[in-house]
Amino acid sequence: MKRIRQHETGSPDVLLLEEVADLVPGPGQVRIAVEVAGVHLVDTTIRQGEWGDVELPMTPGREVAGRVDGLGAGVDDAWLGRRVVAHL
Repeated sequence: MKRIRQHETGSPDVLLLEEVADLVPGPGQVRIAVEVAGVHLVDTTIRQGEWGDVELPMTPGREVAGRVDGLGAGVDDAWLGRRVVAHL
């Protein structure tokens, strides 16, 4: 899957489009195929290194909307394909 990630703080040039391994949901979790993500001031502050200690690499965006495309153990199959929103 593709993600925008940053490995260091700085200007917008530190944001890189990368191919990464698909995430595997753990027990009680779902994976969301993100269709839209909210990126706002907090993400800019983090990118610039003004937020404090942040674990890098990181993907900007704290709000997402999309469809559930993966289920962890213990999650009802009815969740698969549902449209969802999440604050991460």
